[in-house]
Amino acid sequence: MTSTDHDTPDASAGKQSDNPTDAPVEPIDVAVIGGGPAGLSAGVFLARAGLETMIFEHGKSTLQKCAHLENYLGFPAGIRPNTFLDIARDHAETAGCGIVRSEVTAVRQPEPDGFILECAEGFPGDSSRTDGVGTLRVQFLLVVSWSDTEFLAPLGVDTHEEAGHDDIQVVDVDHDGRTNIEGLYAAGRVTDQHHQAIVNAGHGAHVALTLIEDIQPQFYNDWVVPEGYFARYDRETPVGCEEISHEERRERVRRSRETMRTYFSDHGASGD
Repeated sequence: MTSTDHDTPDASAGKQSDNPTDAPVEPIDVAVIGGGPAGLSAGVFLARAGLETMIFEHGKSTLQKCAHLENYLGFPAGIRPNTFLDIARDHAETAGCGIVRSEVTAVRQPEPDGFILECAEGFPGDSSRTDGVGTLRVQFLLVVSWSDTEFLAPLGVDTHEEAGHDDIQVVDVDHDGRTNIEGLYAAGRVTDQHHQAIVNAGHGAHVALTLIEDIQPQFYNDWVVPEGYFARYDRETPVGCEEISHEERRERVRRSRETMRTYFSDHGASGD
């Protein structure tokens, strides 16, 4: 399981190409395109599994159209949508994700594998530019951003019209979020899932686990258990799991309470 206290991934890590129009040589593991509930949920699982993960968001999450989010489990009186997104971004960054607040404008698939993303705003620390467009090489791609999939067209991704929106194409996936393109996954509303935030968050996690297990077949679960739990069953701690002491559990509970107070104190709970 990845540590949650390391630096944000640097998109420019690795040796730069001699050709300034090329993407950096060393790819990051996963790029998630979309920073709503599906993308942030996926990012948490991917980063906690030790995958270098970068989330791209354009600031137009459909959730922001909601006046008050009242059907997301865990918030009995509901929650302000922007507060929910702030908490979700904090969670993803704490897990180890990098977050780029900009729109991916194009995706290319060079040989032999992986993808190259283009973004008009560039990338943190990236000096590779092509006519003002930054480029980033990634090994795997998880798309969750609705409602424009035109940037995927050059890859030959299978799509179909969304029911009730004949001007919107959604991505064809199998039961676990794989597309017809190797290394490309999709989750959430862009795959014709129900529009509800909690459904999209769950689907993002589901597809992230699919991607993790495709990369790491030995992965068991993202699960934190009491120290000695697996020894009782004469087992080694499986990949993805973590055992913690009673003292560590108490410290994590303390930190979690302090973190949530910052979002729901009178000072931080603006109704704007």
